[in-house]
Amino acid sequence: MYKRKERTWRSPAAPTRAQRIKARNPKRSEPMAAEWPETLELTIDAMAQGGDGVGRWQGRVVFVEGGLPGEQVLVRLRERREAYARGEVSQVLVAAPERIAPRDPQADHMPWQHIEHAAQLRFKRQILTEQLAKIGGLADAPVAEIVPASQPWGYRSSARLHVRGGRLGYFHAGTRELRHFAGDPLLLPALGRALEALAGLIDEDDGVEEVALRASEANGYAVAALRGRGDLRPLARLWMQRAPQVAGVSLPGGAVGNVELSEEVGGISFLLRPESFFQVNSAAAEVLLRLVRQGLAMQGGERLIDLYCGVGTFALPLAGRASAVIGIEEAEGAVRDAERSAEANGVANVRFFAGTAERLLSTVKEQADALVLDPPRRGCHPQALAQVLRIAPARVVYVSCHPGTLARDLKILVEGGYHVEQVTPVDLFPQTPHIESVTVLTRA
Repeated sequence: MYKRKERTWRSPAAPTRAQRIKARNPKRSEPMAAEWPETLELTIDAMAQGGDGVGRWQGRVVFVEGGLPGEQVLVRLRERREAYARGEVSQVLVAAPERIAPRDPQADHMPWQHIEHAAQLRFKRQILTEQLAKIGGLADAPVAEIVPASQPWGYRSSARLHVRGGRLGYFHAGTRELRHFAGDPLLLPALGRALEALAGLIDEDDGVEEVALRASEANGYAVAALRGRGDLRPLARLWMQRAPQVAGVSLPGGAVGNVELSEEVGGISFLLRPESFFQVNSAAAEVLLRLVRQGLAMQGGERLIDLYCGVGTFALPLAGRASAVIGIEEAEGAVRDAERSAEANGVANVRFFAGTAERLLSTVKEQADALVLDPPRRGCHPQALAQVLRIAPARVVYVSCHPGTLARDLKILVEGGYHVEQVTPVDLFPQTPHIESVTVLTRA
C-alpha cells in the first residue's frame, strides 16, 4: 500500500536585521550596503577597541585603519555592511598633531607606529575606560594612569617568522603573504642581528618553513627552533657560527646546542623552551608582577589559586608569601615548564595541574584566600567565573590583555558580589593598540 509521505512543517526563516530595518523604514534615504562608495571623505571622531579610528558617513559608522581623532581623511573601503564599513586611510587631508612618520610603513605588526608614544598611552587608557563603561556597565570604575613602557622600541624578546621561497619574513596580517624580513625595530637588538644572519643563510632548498627565537635579556643569549622538512642540522650549526648569541636550536626530533633558556622575573629563574609562552617584554613583566603582588596584599600564609597560570609567571614569585599555591593551565607544555622551574628554584609549596580552568577549578575543595586570573584574549570561560564565585576568595586580581572581554567578565564578578577597587592599564606592547591591564577586586 502506498504510504503518503508526511510533509515536514518548517517555520519561516527569521528576517535579517537589514530586512527588519527596511520593513520599519521602507522609504528611508540611507543607502544599502551595495551603495557604499569605493572611497569617501571623513572626519575621525574617536578611537575604537582594536586601534582603528572611527568616523561617520550618512549616519553609519566607518572604522578606519590608520586614522586619528581630529583628522580629515580620504578612506578606501574594503568591507561594506548594512550598518558599518571598514577601510584604510588613502590620504590624510588634515593631520592630527599626534601623527608622526612611521619607521616602516609596510610593517603591519606595529599598526600604531604613526602615533607619538604619549598619545598612544592616552588612547589606550581612553579605550579601556570606554569598554568598561559600555560593556561592563562600570562607568565609575577607578582607572589609574597607564604605566608606560620603559622602552617604546626594541623591547620584544621573542619572534616567530616564516620562510617561503627561501625568504625569511612575517606574514602580513590576516594573510599568508610573506613580507621579507629587513629588520624589526620592536625586537631586542640581539634578536634582530641573529635573524639578519639567518636571512642571509637560507635558500630555497633548505626545507625550513618556520623560525621561533627567544632571548634572555638578563643573561644575554638566545635559543631558537627551526621547523620544516629534511635535515636542518647543517643550517642550525652554520647559523650558530654566524650568530654567537644563539646558544642552541631545537629541531624536529632533536636539537643542536643548548635549547633551554633562563629568564628571571621576580627573583625566579624560569626555564623556558624556544616555543614557551612567556611575556615578550621582560621589563613590563616585572611591572605586572608588582601590580599583582600589590593587589593581592598578601600578609603571609594565604592560600592562592593562579588560573591560566602559564609557566608560573605569577604563581612561583608569589609562593614565598603563601602557605600553598595551586596553578591551573590548559597547555601541558607550559605546566611542564612551570614544574621544572619550581624544582630548579626550590619552590615546594606550589602544585600545577594541566587542564581547563572551568573543569579543574570545580574539583578544588580547599578554601582560597586570593586568586589570580590571567586568561587569553577571549577572557574567562563562564563556568570558570562561576567557580570563582563559588570559592569566593577575599581578593581577586584579573590580568587582562583585552578590554572588551575584561569588561564582560568584570560585570559577572561584580554582579556576583565583588567590588572593583582599581584598574591599572599597562603599556606592554608599544606601537600597537594591544592593552594590558591589572584589575583588583574585593568581596563587597
